[in-house]
Amino acid sequence: MGGQSPSLEPEFAVLHLNGSFGAVVECSPPLTPEALRRPDVGQRLQSLWARHGFVVVRGVLAMTPQDLAAISEHFGKVSADLGSGREHATIQSAPVLRIGNVRDESGRLISVPTSATDDFLPASGSCQYRPDDRRPIWHTDGTFMSVPPAGSAFFCRKAPPEGGATCFADMAAAWDALPPEKQRELEGVECVCSLAHHDKKVNLKVPDYPTLTPEERAANPPVRVPAVLEHPITGRRALYGINSSTCCVVPKGAEVDQANLDRFDLEGVEDQSVGLLRDLLPRVTS
Repeated sequence: MGGQSPSLEPEFAVLHLNGSFGAVVECSPPLTPEALRRPDVGQRLQSLWARHGFVVVRGVLAMTPQDLAAISEHFGKVSADLGSGREHATIQSAPVLRIGNVRDESGRLISVPTSATDDFLPASGSCQYRPDDRRPIWHTDGTFMSVPPAGSAFFCRKAPPEGGATCFADMAAAWDALPPEKQRELEGVECVCSLAHHDKKVNLKVPDYPTLTPEERAANPPVRVPAVLEHPITGRRALYGINSSTCCVVPKGAEVDQANLDRFDLEGVEDQSVGLLRDLLPRVTS
């Protein structure tokens, strides 16, 4: 029989990707979902995640939504809030969201599609943000949520023959590298993040992307999040609020006119103040 014995601790080989940022875990034989559910394995993965920012586990060939949810519990409580307007892409038996271009037999979309159809890396492979065409589209997951998630867990069921590259940037190192005056500026502002704004902005480029109904929009008002957050485990400070949901950046406590919020949500346009964050992207993704 293959797999790991429940009484033996799997031997990890850990490859560091970019200095201290990012770790790839390989195991022979490859880790199974059963092994990944084990508390001792989860403790080691959580330790790697805290030290390196993100962790890739290679060689896992199959996983159920229940496996993914259970393994995610190693890193913290799994939120059941997957966002309004995404019911078509949710898994009924687990707090898991399908992402991709999956459709059912009738042709109905049952996943959350990509936020752009032209978001490919150039031939050079560079993932550095290009201000002229605003590509690649960089984002932090869940900025529109009232409680910021500590992380996201993914399992790739099927990769496309081309494209589909997923890149990660170290926002803690990016914060550390900012000059003190820029850090002070960011400490004094809040990002106004709206799920309705996010969905409409993406829908303008990808018509298949669902938008919120008036009732869903009313139930999901914009939230204010800081531009810098402390990691719940390490205490390191990191840039935050960079997401297509960010419709404006304001001084802490400043009011935003409702007419402007309506325009952001219904037209998918963003305030020029978001340029404060966009201007950081070429540097933090280089």
